[in-house]
Amino acid sequence: MNILEDAKAMVLELYASLCSKIGGQPLEKVVDVISRSNRLFLAGTGCSEMILRVFANRLVHLGFRVGMIGDLISPVPKKGDIILFSSKSGENPALLNAARKARLHDIKMVVITASPESTLAKMADLTVLLPGELPEFKNIKQAGLAPERTETLFELLSFLIYDVITASLMKKRQPEKVCLK
Repeated sequence: MNILEDAKAMVLELYASLCSKIGGQPLEKVVDVISRSNRLFLAGTGCSEMILRVFANRLVHLGFRVGMIGDLISPVPKKGDIILFSSKSGENPALLNAARKARLHDIKMVVITASPESTLAKMADLTVLLPGELPEFKNIKQAGLAPERTETLFELLSFLIYDVITASLMKKRQPEKVCLK
């Protein structure tokens, strides 16, 4: 096998496992919420923030109005907007502070997390739970195809979920509104 085939096998194995664990229903709701939102704001820290920035870029190319919570040049979210939080633990103080402010202004919240009992998950209007452990990921790490950090699984699954959401939103958008260059 070559590096491309190894990577393909890893992604397909993770994707198949992820699909079997979360099912389609929460993602269909997320796609619906995003497609009906006035503006979408994304909130995460560390690697989750970096992954959300890639997702934000894709959404902008699809014609969505997107901002990042914490960016100096992003407008302030208001009623009618959506905030999508990404946090493995669901307990990051900066994200919890943003969620509390959102709740005060009646802003809808979507949370992508691996911690269903977290404070952030409990505050959410809609939660997508990513598995914290997958036996397939252990095999992938043992084969040397993924780093040993435990956060890596959440990061990989987040990328996959945002790809699924992006693909679904592309199908819903009018072709003339899609501007992928």
